[in-house]
Amino acid sequence: MSASSVYGEDMADAGETDPTRRALQILGILQARSSASAAELAARLRVTERTVRRDMQRLRDLGYRVDGEAGQGGGYRLAGGSDRPLLVLEADEASAVVLGLSHLTDLGLSGLEDPALSALAKVARTMSPTLSARAERLRRGTAVVGERAQTADVEQVARLAEAAAEGRIITVTHRRRDGATTDRRIDPHRVVAFAGRWYLFGWCHLRRDWRTFRIDRLADLHVTTLRQRVRVAPDAAGAVRRAVLHSPYPQLARVLVEAPAEEVRARIPARAADVEPADDSARTLITAGAHDLTGLALHLAMLELPLEVIEPVELVETLHRLGETLCSAAAVSAAGRSGTARAE
Repeated sequence: MSASSVYGEDMADAGETDPTRRALQILGILQARSSASAAELAARLRVTERTVRRDMQRLRDLGYRVDGEAGQGGGYRLAGGSDRPLLVLEADEASAVVLGLSHLTDLGLSGLEDPALSALAKVARTMSPTLSARAERLRRGTAVVGERAQTADVEQVARLAEAAAEGRIITVTHRRRDGATTDRRIDPHRVVAFAGRWYLFGWCHLRRDWRTFRIDRLADLHVTTLRQRVRVAPDAAGAVRRAVLHSPYPQLARVLVEAPAEEVRARIPARAADVEPADDSARTLITAGAHDLTGLALHLAMLELPLEVIEPVELVETLHRLGETLCSAAAVSAAGRSGTARAE
């Protein structure tokens, strides 16, 4: 029985106006089932069997291998090797894609704005009207609040990541904090995004050791054809974290806080300190670098949590002095308020 006899002749053109969306639906059906007859597809899509046959030919023209068998028990099926289907998204998948593309620029990679908008438009065209409308509501109704990553060139990030994956040596010009530049030969291991910036972690031939480089300080990138020597690399994410949080500072402190790690992390920016659960879940170990202990003591006091300094001992003295200063200021302020009240 044909689709027209099931639904009536007036439905024959119901799907004619959107062949792209119909092709997506057909691919989705064929991916989920071993085969489907023209009559089944026509009924499912509310079109005629002739339209289904035209859609199948359109898919073949696009390079999809669709086999068809006539007769009872026959039907259409995706042939082996048809592993690159058009995009078919469920509602939650569509939401994830739209949200990701909408906020892609928050990664801080320059040059992604136009490609992200173009990709978003293409994805939207493959959705049903209901999904498309929901996706647009999601895009308009969400925002990212917080620290946006510093700008890095997306092409440079991509080339560094590819060189790392392929095990190729690179040469770059590295700009230090003081503005001085040096030519470096590096075996890139990982590209890492941490606390609002992009970093390259790799083996530096000049320093003969593993090093972390801010990608926005690398210029004149050249990916050579030379292969890296095989080395046992440390954990890249951990190494980058330590390099950012510890290495630039002359003072390094370790403090135990009487609170769970989740609570402490909510009060400390990711770039400010390492925050890890201590020997029990009720306490947290903070490892932080600082240019001076007074500033570090002030930040620790602002946590308003009981704490124990492990090292350095000088931080204990600094905390005591800070406490005495604050108590004195509070006493003076209280005395001033009391005198004003009596004068009135």
